[in-house]
Amino acid sequence: MTKQPYLIPRRHLLKGLGTAVALPILDIMTPAILSAAEKEKQSSALRLCVLYKGCGFYPHTWDIAGGTETEFNLSPNLSPLEKFQKDILVLRNLDHIYGKNNGGHLVAPALSMTGALPDKQNKNYHSFDQIVADEIGHLTPVKSLQLTADNMWKQHPWLNYLSHDKQGNKLAGQTDPVQVFNTLFRTSRKAADLNRTQSVLDNVKDSAELLLKKASFADKQTLNQYFAAIREAEQQLEKFRSYDRKTGELEQPAIDPHLGGRIKAMLDIIALSFWTDTTRVISMVMANTNSRYHYNFIGVKEEFHYLSHYSRNRGVLPHYNKVNNWHTSQFAYLLEKLKSYKEGEQDVLHNSIILYMSGIKHGDFHTLTDIPVVVAGNGGGQIKTGRHVMYPEPTPFPNLLLKLMDVMGVQREKLGQSTGHLDGVSSLANFKSRNVDDGSWKVLEDSGKKIRAKGLLTVSDDINDTTVYYLRLSNKQSLEIRIPFLAAHKIELDSNVGRVITIDGSYSTKQGRQIIDRLTYERSHKQ
Repeated sequence: MTKQPYLIPRRHLLKGLGTAVALPILDIMTPAILSAAEKEKQSSALRLCVLYKGCGFYPHTWDIAGGTETEFNLSPNLSPLEKFQKDILVLRNLDHIYGKNNGGHLVAPALSMTGALPDKQNKNYHSFDQIVADEIGHLTPVKSLQLTADNMWKQHPWLNYLSHDKQGNKLAGQTDPVQVFNTLFRTSRKAADLNRTQSVLDNVKDSAELLLKKASFADKQTLNQYFAAIREAEQQLEKFRSYDRKTGELEQPAIDPHLGGRIKAMLDIIALSFWTDTTRVISMVMANTNSRYHYNFIGVKEEFHYLSHYSRNRGVLPHYNKVNNWHTSQFAYLLEKLKSYKEGEQDVLHNSIILYMSGIKHGDFHTLTDIPVVVAGNGGGQIKTGRHVMYPEPTPFPNLLLKLMDVMGVQREKLGQSTGHLDGVSSLANFKSRNVDDGSWKVLEDSGKKIRAKGLLTVSDDINDTTVYYLRLSNKQSLEIRIPFLAAHKIELDSNVGRVITIDGSYSTKQGRQIIDRLTYERSHKQ
């Protein structure tokens, strides 16, 4: 066989004083005699990333209204993703568990990753990302990476963790992106070396110059883009390198002047780690479900968790939506990075699965139904994006996790409360419309004070009146439902929004309007 001295191994490192820099895939890592198919196979390693944003959403600004599976307009909370609409898959009607919504923010992270409630004995409590990491982690220098941008909430420890190993042990997220960057790019742990302000690229200058001499024209373009990305990440890190951020038990108020920069720096590290194939599995808490952080840097001075209680705290909804939109824009920032990094004939985003979600739906009621979730990336061609899929029946959320594990090459039959692998991810779903009005939505009994009726439950879109519900009937009329917040919370009424239910209630007449002020309900088996 002809020798090809210009070739370098896939795990080639640029080395210098206390520094080792991994590289993205290059032409000179692949023998020229390989076929195009073989080259593509070498450059198509799949990656998995979970971005978890707690505190829920305001349903009317998250839910996509109208359209079809492939032709639709993004909602206000999803509008930052407009540039990437063809790269995302928006899924609806996925539930964590049925009927146990009170206190949902305490258990949402566990349900989002394991499909099961927190278990103090750690039995069968293995998060799906770590199941994947156990299978493929040996292929990369770093098995998996856990990050968190939020503080620890000691009163409710389950809020702080996404990833759990096969023994059920919690894997704490790293909070300092500077330390993470040093771990990935610096080999020296000496304080003098770690406190250097010079770029890691300055330390590997000689090694980089030798590599550039071997590189093809395309490789030189890739390397220049890669070096620029490292410089950009370092500049972002330098902004808060000297900031002494205390970790551990939360202090009040939680004001971190560099929160926005830290999150962006963590996303830069995710992008670089995937591009260089340093790791293929990452989870990140952008905000936990009880987040006490303030977002002063975008003009929001209230705590995020306080804002999420918008039904009880009148007037905060615009700021709540603003924070949620900012988080979605950071998700878009990561997608833009990954899409710009070429890998063979595709890009890193094409070969990735990025899961962006909140573990609860309604921020104030903490509902565990119709979980807000977006899947980005094509999973190497196994995920059909550019779609909005509404499942016709409530479907267990862990079915999605099972499917994503399968895309990553890890087969399991069960995860938590899963009932099977989720359909409609790899191909068009073509589901029939849910909640088809069959003419049975009507008042069934009316005694003058008490009423029994069947219909489609909706909620007000008036930001100043968020606790009023309506039961839509077949005759196009709606019954108005106004019950106290705590009563609605107790019977978990909000978990049924968008679903057909039968109610039993009593009503009074005010200004000529019948208003239901007390009720019980049952969910229809057929939607």
